[in-house]
Amino acid sequence: MRSLFYVSPPLLLSFFSVFVLIAGLWIRNHAFLVGTSLLGLGGTAGLYLSMIGKPAQDAFAGMLIFDHFGLFFSVFSVLVIALGVIVSARSREIKEDRRSEYYSILLALCTGLIFMGISNHLLMAYLAVETVSILSYTLAGFNRERNVSVEASMKYVVYGSMASAIMVYGISLLFGVTGELEMTGLREFFAKTPADQLPHLTWIAVLLIFAGMGYKISAAPMHMWTPDVYEGAPTPVSAMFSVAPKAAGFALLVRFLVTAFTQPIEGSMEALATGIPVSQASFNLVGNFNWPLFLMASSGLTMFMGNLAALSQVSIKRILAYSSIAHAGYMLMGISTQSTAGIYAILFYVMVYCFMNIGAFWIASKVDDVMGGDHLKHFRGLVSRKPFYAISMAVFLFSLVGIPPFAGFMGKLYLFRAVIGREMYFFGLIAAINSVISLYYYMKIVKAMFFDAPEVEMPAGKTAFDSRLTMTFIALLVIPNIMFGLFTDPLMALISEAARIFTGS
Repeated sequence: MRSLFYVSPPLLLSFFSVFVLIAGLWIRNHAFLVGTSLLGLGGTAGLYLSMIGKPAQDAFAGMLIFDHFGLFFSVFSVLVIALGVIVSARSREIKEDRRSEYYSILLALCTGLIFMGISNHLLMAYLAVETVSILSYTLAGFNRERNVSVEASMKYVVYGSMASAIMVYGISLLFGVTGELEMTGLREFFAKTPADQLPHLTWIAVLLIFAGMGYKISAAPMHMWTPDVYEGAPTPVSAMFSVAPKAAGFALLVRFLVTAFTQPIEGSMEALATGIPVSQASFNLVGNFNWPLFLMASSGLTMFMGNLAALSQVSIKRILAYSSIAHAGYMLMGISTQSTAGIYAILFYVMVYCFMNIGAFWIASKVDDVMGGDHLKHFRGLVSRKPFYAISMAVFLFSLVGIPPFAGFMGKLYLFRAVIGREMYFFGLIAAINSVISLYYYMKIVKAMFFDAPEVEMPAGKTAFDSRLTMTFIALLVIPNIMFGLFTDPLMALISEAARIFTGS
């Protein structure tokens, strides 16, 4: 019964997923479907918020673990899917006769994201990844009348299936070496086994598992599916893909590496007992494998692949797709530092990235609905036609590039500070160069909106741009991009609680 209590939020979400699907057979009222979906997400968030302050507990014989870290990502997943429902509500890319199926899939997807964040067992983690993947394949090809959407779904299936096979093979190898699949059990195994006694097969297994998880976060070279899938999927789906599975993938990757393979650096835990900030604790990823070099190489390659490929793009969705790859590289910086300061930076960056990226995709969706495409030419002269959307898009893009005083600047500042604090100066220089590269393609969009003459005529009469509800929600996304750039303490207080997993408390 105790285990059922801790899984009551995803069970509630599953109930609403089935209810929305069945109710949609008889009730075609769009507002009812949206309201019911948001009610289910709100109830799930409420159950999680009622768990704040409870001590960490495992459930189902250690398969799942409920701690502040899992709670943070569970609530975050609910928030992103709620935004996905709202973004989709007035999108013309989601056919009216399929909306009940669409919202049902979104709610089911949220349960998979939640389990990715709370899995303490590698098989449970694999099942959660597969749940998210299969539902994502469906969403990517939701507009089956469009060849580009079907192509996106097929590419997603091919890449996803290969990544899953690689991941589960790595899990089998790791079990063969250690006899453990629980992450806490793996930690105990590595704590009592000298590094020189670990076979090389151990690190081959870890690399294969990392490849499977890297596919979810679009880390190079497992990123190649991203631009085609984002371009072919409905824009609200692309917005959700760019944040939710990526954040859940990072939650799983951080928990896997830090819970299973990390041991405190000698003296760091004693220093914590004397009162130094938790954010100054450092850890070692165990074994005779050069973890920092590997993670830095993966991070740097991901940043360069994303930023350089985005330079020549003219489709806004493809620009934002390659941008999301680069941002995965930035977040990998936090893991490579092997410090709680780096983990703090990842959690902060994931949160602010949600607001700026979903906002940018949302405006791209509106331009696509009204102007008939997401080509750069459709954004030219937007400020003279719809200044609210042009200014809001500029805020999101400034935040994505990391220009002060926006939240994206603070996110990168925390990441850079964690890297410099570990004296990884060359790596910091690489990240800085990539930030400069990204400035070009983000400002290319700003230039088109503010300085270029319109090329495409805007349809006469009332359009999707005129929705006051949409403008209200976009304004609500603009606010945290400014607020968290000026006042970071409230969000950092939440993050410090979420990161307590890494102090052993």
